[in-house]
Amino acid sequence: MGRVLAVTSGKGGVGKSTVSVGLAAAFCKKGERVLLVDMDEGLRCLDLMLGTDSSTVFDLADILAGKEIADAVYPVKCIKGAYLIPAPSDFGRIDVFSLTGFAKSVREDYDTVIFDFPAGIDFTLYTAMPKDTVFLTVAVPEPVSIRDAAAAGAKLANLSFSARLVINRFEYKAMRCGKCRNIDEMIDLSCIRLVGVVPESGALKRFSVMHRLPERSRAFKAFKRITSRLCGQSAVLPKPKKI
Repeated sequence: MGRVLAVTSGKGGVGKSTVSVGLAAAFCKKGERVLLVDMDEGLRCLDLMLGTDSSTVFDLADILAGKEIADAVYPVKCIKGAYLIPAPSDFGRIDVFSLTGFAKSVREDYDTVIFDFPAGIDFTLYTAMPKDTVFLTVAVPEPVSIRDAAAAGAKLANLSFSARLVINRFEYKAMRCGKCRNIDEMIDLSCIRLVGVVPESGALKRFSVMHRLPERSRAFKAFKRITSRLCGQSAVLPKPKKI
């Protein structure tokens, strides 16, 4: 039975979907079979980021309405071992009850299933996730994002879900100049246990165009550390200057 991850954020625009893709790439590098499920109905983006948009016919809503899962699973050519189920192009088509059964069954065929949820604290669909789901709350080093991450983490705790913090777009120079919070402050203010820090990266910004994340980039190394920790392995966080 595969692990289930849910990537979320309190505030939009923090690179949540990019983190989902980066994690998928890192898990696949370990030899895993990974399924990405785009949950952002009406505003889906993973199909464009991964270059599967031209072949998309069916989506998650079709599966929940009775379509075979295999009909809406698309291989990701740019990440060997990764597969995508797109979100519905229209809003309001994901049924919570049907999603519960889907979430339980789909993990049987993959080593890791990553649900990429929309930003915000409407947790209606979160209740459909298996209880052992690990929620990765993505935040950037700015006060509003950290406060919103804290709000999301508090709601997850009330639902008895395990939450972990992913700090995205970290810039050492900005931290040194006092233009953003340091890592310890972000952990304390969010009240969420840290699982990893991803640096600001040009490679990540270009991914949706190039469909490639260089394995030697600092960003990919950061995702590798996160996946190692999620697998129960030790991965020391580098000094801030080396992240």
